[in-house]
Amino acid sequence: MDIDNRAMMNEMGGAFMVSWLVLASTGLGMDTLEGALVLAAAWMAISGAHILPVVTWMHMMTGDLSDTDGMMANGLRLVMQAVGAVLALGLMTEFGGLEGLPEWTANAWEAPDAFGAMTMVAAGAVFWTVYSRCDAWVGAIAMMALAGAMGGVDAAHEMGACMLNGFEGAQDVAMHWIVDGLIVGVGALVGVKIDEMAE
Repeated sequence: MDIDNRAMMNEMGGAFMVSWLVLASTGLGMDTLEGALVLAAAWMAISGAHILPVVTWMHMMTGDLSDTDGMMANGLRLVMQAVGAVLALGLMTEFGGLEGLPEWTANAWEAPDAFGAMTMVAAGAVFWTVYSRCDAWVGAIAMMALAGAMGGVDAAHEMGACMLNGFEGAQDVAMHWIVDGLIVGVGALVGVKIDEMAE
């Protein structure tokens, strides 16, 4: 498998930008207009970068599921997103503790109930439809509108904070990073299949 260094650096840079400007320094979150504007700027400036783990999961689930090289490349994107968040948080804290930043503790992960999972699937389908067809700024607005329904979209930031905090709450963060992204990715796949049936 050949590693696309440019793509990996783009993921790290995009995650750094979003984590530093939106999540760490202000604590605004991706469900705010300010968060959407920074995400839109990042997606437009760093063409091709997924930046958010949930978007990478959507790319994985809507791509060729038998393509192991593609899956591994997207897995590396997830890692680089966490590295970007670590660097952003490290810059904010001078690689010390997380004091001085908006309070962070690992949220206890709970499996969504049936309607929660269906909401995440529906949000994934709707977001992917917008993201895959529209300009970056429209996708960022859709992310703002659907962030809560997708179970949150700050998984790389949370993973970075967990790593800098001595891996406190790592199990909960990893479940959010993997399972929530996978459920929303299934939603993106559902959206693609519905679109294919309509043709």
